[in-house]
Amino acid sequence: MGYSVKKVRRVHYSWLVVFCCFFVSATYGMFYSFGVFFKSLQTEFGWSRSLTSSIHSIHLIVFAISSYFLGRLTDKYGPRLSILLAAVFLGVGFFLCSQVQTIGGLYLFYGIASLGSGIIWAPTTATAQRWFARQKGLALGLVAAGVGLGTLIYAPLSNYVIQLYGWRTAYIILGSGTALMLLFVALPVASSPEKMGLTPYGAENSEREVEKYNPLFEVDGWTINEAVRTKTFFGVTFLYFSTLFPIHLIAVHLVPYVLDIGIDRAIAASAFGLVGAFSVAGRIGIPALADRIGWRRGLILTCCGCTIMLLWLTITRKLWMLYMFVVLYGLFYGGKTPLLPGLIGSFFGNRSLAEITGTIHGLSMAFASIGPIIGGWIFDISGSYRIAFFIAAGFWLLSAVLSAVLNPPVRYATLK
Repeated sequence: MGYSVKKVRRVHYSWLVVFCCFFVSATYGMFYSFGVFFKSLQTEFGWSRSLTSSIHSIHLIVFAISSYFLGRLTDKYGPRLSILLAAVFLGVGFFLCSQVQTIGGLYLFYGIASLGSGIIWAPTTATAQRWFARQKGLALGLVAAGVGLGTLIYAPLSNYVIQLYGWRTAYIILGSGTALMLLFVALPVASSPEKMGLTPYGAENSEREVEKYNPLFEVDGWTINEAVRTKTFFGVTFLYFSTLFPIHLIAVHLVPYVLDIGIDRAIAASAFGLVGAFSVAGRIGIPALADRIGWRRGLILTCCGCTIMLLWLTITRKLWMLYMFVVLYGLFYGGKTPLLPGLIGSFFGNRSLAEITGTIHGLSMAFASIGPIIGGWIFDISGSYRIAFFIAAGFWLLSAVLSAVLNPPVRYATLK
């Protein structure tokens, strides 16, 4: 018995926090799976693709607002309250979505559900970073991997429930299940180790060791008011936007595109889920690679990879070509995801990290909300997604350029 207790005590509490943040992030798979609901909504209501796409754009705008306020709430009161509020918004919002009869009703109720989506990113990544002095890259990768796992599970599960019971019942079942999971994982998540009388994981090492093993070593923290006065803040925001625009264009229109080229609905849904599966490998593996080659090179690699895969998608007509896209796009897109919040942490420190991350992510998400609408509008007027995918590839290329030229404020540690 004594041996067992000793072994348990070796597991730092930080890993439980990351484990819970992982499952919080996984709930975003519910929103990423909107493309699976797309054709069902379009068929029932007779909407154009641009109008149907606008539902996801409403989500992104509300997500932007929610990210800021839940990030600020997390900095002030801790992540537990934010997660509990998110559970209420998600559960109530998706139940109400199941009752709608008009586009206006769906805007309103999907917006209510989206108020809970702000918990997914800024609060979880900021909380995880506060718990680690070493291996922040791994911690962020694990948190980000939750989104990939969520996509893997929610996309085919949504299709399965829709086929059995219809999209309305699917929203009730999946929304209530998501809310219950958030309620369960909220309780163990503490805002910082200091409030539990602990130290961050790896803090027992010397400062030199921390710098050696952790590319996101601590720097003096900025407040949000200080951060917004820097060019770096707006540079990072534009970098975020240039990645989120194509990500959400593809998230909404990949499944409709795959159906358009004659591939079965179940395969289309599972293919989108597999993007999430391979993104898990990217979210964990590429930050580890970035620890060796430098985080700037890691960002350039992932953005260039996504550029190539979007060009590949424009010529994809066969199943093997789709699966090649799924594997490589999933790896590159997934690898990009944890690098960006890590970049914010390395630039601006922990002092107001959730609020700064939420503000940057929120602003960029609000502007990126036009991506799904543009994709749908281009299809409506041309009957094809080809131009939309070229535009998305251009944004990924722009992201690679920004990753190469962006520098931190002078008084902070230089990103490799």
